[in-house]
Amino acid sequence: MSQNAPSHLDQDVAVWPQVAEETGRAYSWRLFRVRDEKRHQTHVLAVGIHEVGCLGDERIDLVARLIDVHHTATWKAHETVCVMSARRTHGLKLTNGFVVVERESLRSLNIGSLCFNEIVKWARRVAPNDVVLPIRLLESHVNTYVKENLERRHRFYCQFGLSFEFKSDASHPLASGESKPVAGCDLISHPLTKYANIDEIDIVTTVQRFAVDHEELRIDVKRLKKALSDLLQAHQRRRDSVVRFALLVRGPLVLLAFGAGVLLARAGHFGLWR
Repeated sequence: MSQNAPSHLDQDVAVWPQVAEETGRAYSWRLFRVRDEKRHQTHVLAVGIHEVGCLGDERIDLVARLIDVHHTATWKAHETVCVMSARRTHGLKLTNGFVVVERESLRSLNIGSLCFNEIVKWARRVAPNDVVLPIRLLESHVNTYVKENLERRHRFYCQFGLSFEFKSDASHPLASGESKPVAGCDLISHPLTKYANIDEIDIVTTVQRFAVDHEELRIDVKRLKKALSDLLQAHQRRRDSVVRFALLVRGPLVLLAFGAGVLLARAGHFGLWR
């Protein structure tokens, strides 16, 4: 595999061209629409994947960013909500048992599942015969997850074909343990349709729509400029007409004023009054 191999995501969906990151990595991006039915909100999520490494030492890095749709003019208008990585080195190392969506209001929206699903698809493709190294669930994470979320954490991993042996002396039955051996090919990946509240945004169609909107805006601006130019020209023509009329009548008015002045100055001579 080349040093900057593109992500092998679903081939029937357009992917953003790779974007250089501050870290020096290049990510291939996909856009998703995430609906939060409870809060009646819709979010736009950009998921970037970077693959690197030679045969036997492959690595994948994933970052999910919440895009501020009100400030799309700058790529910096985003918030990183989830970061994951996996590596093939003497087995498949997927995670350390601490997969977190940073913002609490974005949890339970399948964002973590969407991201880890891409990690699992990578593992199945790159190392189907490698054994997944144990994923350790630490009891120290209980305070982070809070106890009522431990079952959700367990279900999260189970949906991808991972099962666990838990310690019986832990503070909670699901608090501490590690995953059982499983080959990469036995991991379970899911189609996007599994996550009913998430849709992929077709980037090509979106860009085309933006291009059409941009062209329509350009035409509207052109028409506005022409209307403004016509208005200024009409105003200039009226002004020129007034100036020409003033120049035209200036001579006769001067003569008329001069004559009126003479008459007033020598009114008695002309018998205007006695």
